[in-house]
Amino acid sequence: MIKSRHFLTGLSLLTLLSIAFLSGGCAKINEIIGKDKLNQGILKFNQGRTEEALGFFERASELRPDDAKVWMCLGATKYKLMNKEGGADPKAVAQQSLDYYLKALEKSGSDCKTKDNAYGYIATIYGDSFNDENKRREWLLKRAEDACATSDIKAQTYYSIGVKYWQCAYDQSTRYADKAKTNSEPFHPRNFYNAPDKQKFDDCLAKAFEYVEKAISFKADYGEAYSYKSLLWREKQKSTSDEAARKKYDEEAQKEAKVAIKLAEEAKAKAEAEAKAKEAAGGGAK
Repeated sequence: MIKSRHFLTGLSLLTLLSIAFLSGGCAKINEIIGKDKLNQGILKFNQGRTEEALGFFERASELRPDDAKVWMCLGATKYKLMNKEGGADPKAVAQQSLDYYLKALEKSGSDCKTKDNAYGYIATIYGDSFNDENKRREWLLKRAEDACATSDIKAQTYYSIGVKYWQCAYDQSTRYADKAKTNSEPFHPRNFYNAPDKQKFDDCLAKAFEYVEKAISFKADYGEAYSYKSLLWREKQKSTSDEAARKKYDEEAQKEAKVAIKLAEEAKAKAEAEAKAKEAAGGGAK
């Protein structure tokens, strides 16, 4: 039975190749073989056999050079191999992964899913592997501004940028924290005695507000964005010793936090209701 099954499989492939040769010649044969190599590579990748998968994907790229999915798979494989113990220089492998994702983007055409994934991985590699926040942000903005970007994608992308700017402001204010007050008064005024540090804090905070607001404009029920907006008002509170201003910023922070909590509760209730409905529908089917 095993021999018979292998014979039939081989015969089927031979038949396919014969039909391809008659209908489209070598290009069609390459397309079929390339698709097979791609599928074998995906199988190996999912089994954790990354280096074997790489070989299949490299062969597929020779046979299907215009297939964006092949280049995405190569990018993902190199990304996975990036920090393998005893492997090649991680930065060099990161560059190879980046190049493959750029190639995938070039070949993606109207395939919005592939294009969006490519933008995301390119931004991640620049940020995580090359520690280049400007490049990361540049590619995230390209993602958000692409014709394929949905409202959810725009919201998530702008939120991600806003969070990084919040981190920048938070890092600056934390440097000037009074350790004696950190626990009892976490939002105490900071004495930014170095003007460039204060300027950096102000710039990052302004950008953080800008992008978090953008995220909310595309997704009004974005609870996480409201949560970070609350944190941004806390940074404003840290930036001044004027009691009237500090009181105002405290009120704004509390207001946004309440919105975030309300949205989180609504999202949880909705998820629970959907789960119950699904369970009831499944029970009824039995």
